[in-house]
Amino acid sequence: MSTKATLAHHHSDEADMPSWHLYEDVFDPGVVYLQLEGVTMELRTREEGGADVVVRLPIGTAKQLGLDTNVPPGRWALACDTDKP
Repeated sequence: MSTKATLAHHHSDEADMPSWHLYEDVFDPGVVYLQLEGVTMELRTREEGGADVVVRLPIGTAKQLGLDTNVPPGRWALACDTDKP
């Protein structure tokens, strides 16, 4: 029996678009989990301990997650421009 409760998800059939699953665990209150499938990741360790994780998300996935709502519209339009130099 799973202890995961889905909050939102997207299954992609396109090779260049990742799938994602946002869920909570009933035994771990106050947090949510984001599982990303098919993304590029870079891990940077810190001298003082720990690590920084950089997840590379396609524009479409970032928009599906609502990340575009935190960016001024003009800057978002520039990020989406595939013809920029």
